[in-house]
Amino acid sequence: MIDTRFYSLREADMTVSELCVRLDLTPPEGSFGEEKICQPSSLAESKPSDITFLDSRRNVGALETAKASACFVTASLSEAVAARNIIPIICKLPKYHLARSTDILVDCAETPTNIASTAKIHPSVHIGPGVTIGENTVIGPNTVIENAVIGDNVNIGACTVVGGAGFGVVVGPDGSILPVPHVGRVVIGDRVGIGSNVCIDRGQLGDTTIGDDCQIDNLVQIAHNCVLERGCLLAGRVGLSGSCHIGEGVMMGGSAGLADHITVGAGARLAAFAGVMHDVPAGETWSGIPAMPIREHMKIVAQAKRALKK
Repeated sequence: MIDTRFYSLREADMTVSELCVRLDLTPPEGSFGEEKICQPSSLAESKPSDITFLDSRRNVGALETAKASACFVTASLSEAVAARNIIPIICKLPKYHLARSTDILVDCAETPTNIASTAKIHPSVHIGPGVTIGENTVIGPNTVIENAVIGDNVNIGACTVVGGAGFGVVVGPDGSILPVPHVGRVVIGDRVGIGSNVCIDRGQLGDTTIGDDCQIDNLVQIAHNCVLERGCLLAGRVGLSGSCHIGEGVMMGGSAGLADHITVGAGARLAAFAGVMHDVPAGETWSGIPAMPIREHMKIVAQAKRALKK
């Protein structure tokens, strides 16, 4: 759902056919083309009048909760979309066309900020329109806050950027590079500590979420649509790729890095420099590159040392 504190909808009454014409796509036949489209959405969280996309079989499961009116989809997946009573718009590059649609449908809004009287904001801080900052929050110098909702008793260090656009590009049919618009938010809970030179990107569609009581060290990168549940601890130079889900109480050592769409279960621990390529079960400790359960990693290290002595 587009948060109208940060974004406005340009085309509230655009039909599927009209949007297809704007994108040089073939409109669906019959009355399907008259369906109204209001805003872009992720597939799983989509609602009526939303438009979304599906370009991979690994994401077909998201159709179970999808309620969009229309979906950009490859020909091979169009029947699965139609079976959910969602209008399929068949194309070769679904994500590319959703990105173009987002530019057509969504604009930036200019709404007032809402800053608690007890918040302490350095005068050099840039705060964008619509931002909400809760009680007793402290924000250091040269920091940028936009497209964000920040809770109470949050401490944000100097030169941090909260709510900037994430890294995302799609390649067009002619090979051109199109930056993917990010029209989501960052939502930060209460009692969160965020160090200096941290980047927390807003969601592409939906939110990037930092739960209550999380502590984030300097120089950490949290990409778009990541979710950190309550009480996570991230040491310096940790990097999370897009759409990672970090369970409650997870601890990450310095320079640990996660590939996109990784889930780390509650209470898990990642050693320094761990390179995580697969989901980590709750309560386990992983290390190494690629990361694995720490005992397996230590056995491999020991075997390598023995081999070097021969």
